[in-house]
Amino acid sequence: MNLIEEIKESLSMEIRPYSQGSEYLEAVINKKDLELLHSLLKKHLGPAAKESGKEANLPEEIQKRVDGLGGLRKEQSFYYRQDGNEVIYAALWPWESNPDKITLKCGVS
Repeated sequence: MNLIEEIKESLSMEIRPYSQGSEYLEAVINKKDLELLHSLLKKHLGPAAKESGKEANLPEEIQKRVDGLGGLRKEQSFYYRQDGNEVIYAALWPWESNPDKITLKCGVS
């Protein structure tokens, strides 16, 4: 089972219309599910490349992909795994307007 399928089966979320099957998932999750989400991301992608509260220090090619998502602020987290030309990634963006909500952007490129 791939990462996106496992996230969809394991977590309750509001899936946004931009999502595309098992290639891209954009969804809003509740903060109470964050620990489970982190465990799924670690299982599939390894530890966070950028943890919440820390500065990002990503390879140039990965940073370009992150910039395409809108960049990363200090409170956001980012995971990725690279297999050849394929990059599987997940970005977690906590909401400033509602601390119980987190936007997840997860995909394969």
